[in-house]
Amino acid sequence: MGNLPYLLSGLSSQGAEMRWQRVLLLIGIFFSSPSWSLTGLEEKQWLDGNSAVFAYVQFPEHVERLYQGNHHRLIWSDNEATSQLEFQLELIKTASVSPYFDYQISKLRRYKNEQKWFEYDIVATDLLLSYISYLEKLPQHGKEWLFTQPLSQSLPAPSYSSMNRLSADIQAGYLATFVRSLRSPLQRHQQFANRYSRLLKARDHAVPLFHQVGLLKPGDKLPDRANLIKRLEVVGLETSHLKRDIKYYDTQLELAVKQFQKMHGLTQDGVVGPITLKWLNMTPAQRLHSMALNSERSRLWPEERELLVLVNVPGYEMKFWYKGEEIFESKVVVGRKSRKTPIMVGNMDGVVLNPVWNVPKTIMVKDILPKVKYDQSFLTKQNIEIVEGWDSQTAVNPQTIDWTKVSLKSFPYKMRQLAGDKNALGLYKFNIPNKRAIFLHDTPSKSLFQEDSRAFSSGCVRVQNADQFALQLLKTQGLEEELSNLATRQEANTMIPLKRRIPVHIIYQTVWFEGEELNYRDDIYQYDLVDDHKG
Repeated sequence: MGNLPYLLSGLSSQGAEMRWQRVLLLIGIFFSSPSWSLTGLEEKQWLDGNSAVFAYVQFPEHVERLYQGNHHRLIWSDNEATSQLEFQLELIKTASVSPYFDYQISKLRRYKNEQKWFEYDIVATDLLLSYISYLEKLPQHGKEWLFTQPLSQSLPAPSYSSMNRLSADIQAGYLATFVRSLRSPLQRHQQFANRYSRLLKARDHAVPLFHQVGLLKPGDKLPDRANLIKRLEVVGLETSHLKRDIKYYDTQLELAVKQFQKMHGLTQDGVVGPITLKWLNMTPAQRLHSMALNSERSRLWPEERELLVLVNVPGYEMKFWYKGEEIFESKVVVGRKSRKTPIMVGNMDGVVLNPVWNVPKTIMVKDILPKVKYDQSFLTKQNIEIVEGWDSQTAVNPQTIDWTKVSLKSFPYKMRQLAGDKNALGLYKFNIPNKRAIFLHDTPSKSLFQEDSRAFSSGCVRVQNADQFALQLLKTQGLEEELSNLATRQEANTMIPLKRRIPVHIIYQTVWFEGEELNYRDDIYQYDLVDDHKG
């Protein structure tokens, strides 16, 4: 055990993954015996009764049963299994998932540095059980733990099935395979470990910042060329072909900068301005935190792509899969910082042509009423009518209202915007029943799709090329002819019900792979921020 690998060693050179090999589970190993402690390990003279490790173990009875099933032999004698566990725990710590994990991991590292292998083995086993329990509870609590409040409460023991599977794999010599199976979807990408390892090296070797005043354009003088190239290397871009002995911004370096801009969702113009500069000087520690946190978040999103609409809020993009193939992709506009698009799951049940917009109260009070009090013609210009209720057939005449006495908070009416070119929903609404009244829709403000950052809405998602999206949706359900017939009639609020509801997932992922390329996006709602990872 003295040659246990250091964190990350061997990860980039691992061979092809072993196929999962199922063995018969030994039902009853864990819960048919009386209560246990770690006395069995003490009796084997691994530890004396005063060892501090006893205070660190969260699940002593379960740990004891694992060692009993393994004939009280060391569990972590396989270097690959150890490397896999340490790397996954490194991600948990860097993602700031839980103070408990941070504390236990620090103990594990201490025992490793001190070469106390018995203590290391026990704490590693106990940590694995906590990790399994965390993964089992993540589907229920992940939106809290990974977005708002880190895990702080104690975790229950892993499930019977997980414990039995783990014990069987330990006894069969498949512990490394078991630990590999716990990786997140993002971590399973073949380039993940390499990119993460590169960032670790950059963090430990303090890559200098790139300094630039004003705009840097192709052909400009570039005395700080070496540092610009180093910043490109940090994110894994190939720079070996770039010249180091010139002091201007040449075409080859421009192409590398464009590639860098692409991976950060920026306009690929090769001009280094304030936003590109911000991304260039993002610290390796910040990138490591983003990679680790988004690795954990990737566990929350659906991997099944048989039938799915997926909106990634910070990516400003939407994709539609049908029969496992991506058949439509578009840019989207999402909620601004003050009116966030929520992370949610829903089911689309229909497409509304020429929708009427029932104005939400928040928008009416904060956006519309102040303008109407100043200019009563605003309602007419925007084709908005005042009604007593959503089902009202008769509109209230605005001239009968004393606007000087209107209270924004107690306005007794509702507002709706009639169908037409000015309607905020455009010509298509993709209905998703939910309590938050969040849905996808068209928009008359097409120019916003040309912006790099597209957080402009009040929470709903605006879809570019909504007419094509509607056609693709309805084609998959044999309803394209109905769309053609109804579109020519131009009747308001015409609903085309879907024969089969389509799952819609609105997610928040600021780091992901697109093919072989790692992508970063701006944390528009500041969900990624952690005080320990700002520098």
